[in-house]
Amino acid sequence: MATKIVAANQERFQPFMRKSILLVLTAVLLMIASYLLGNRNATIAYASPPSQGTVPKSYGRLVTAIPDQIGTGLIFEDTDGVIRFVSMTGMKEGELARYDQTPTHGGIPKSYGHLVAAVVNPTGTGLVFEDTQGVIRFVTITGKNEGELTRN
Repeated sequence: MATKIVAANQERFQPFMRKSILLVLTAVLLMIASYLLGNRNATIAYASPPSQGTVPKSYGRLVTAIPDQIGTGLIFEDTDGVIRFVSMTGMKEGELARYDQTPTHGGIPKSYGHLVAAVVNPTGTGLVFEDTQGVIRFVTITGKNEGELTRN
C-alpha cells in the first residue's frame, strides 16, 4: 500500500517538477542571452578630435558659452559693446549692435552696461547686463527688456 501511495504522489508531482525545471532553465538561458547581447551591442563613447578655428581679437572678450543648435556657441563683447555670437568653429553666427541715443533695429542701448551672462531657455536666448550703478537687466536677444534688478 505504501508503494501505491508513493507511486500516486510521483505521478501527481512529475508535471509540477517538469514545469519548474523548464521555468528555471528558460530564465537562465534568457539571462545568458541578455548578458551576451548587452555586451556585444554596448556603445562606447569616444571624444572627437578637437576642432580648431580662429576668432579675431577685435571681437573683444569672451563673455560666456551657451548651447546652440549646431553645438556650443560663444558670445563675445568688444570695447564698443557690440555683441557677437560665434560657433566653436570660429564662424560668426550673428551680431547685436549697441547704440547711445538713436535706437537701432535689434540693437541694445549702451546704457544697459556690460554683458555679464547669457542664458538659453525654451523661448530663446536671454542676455544679462549690468551697468555702472549696479542695475542688472534681463534682455531678450531681440532687445526687449524683460526685467531689472537694482542693487543697494
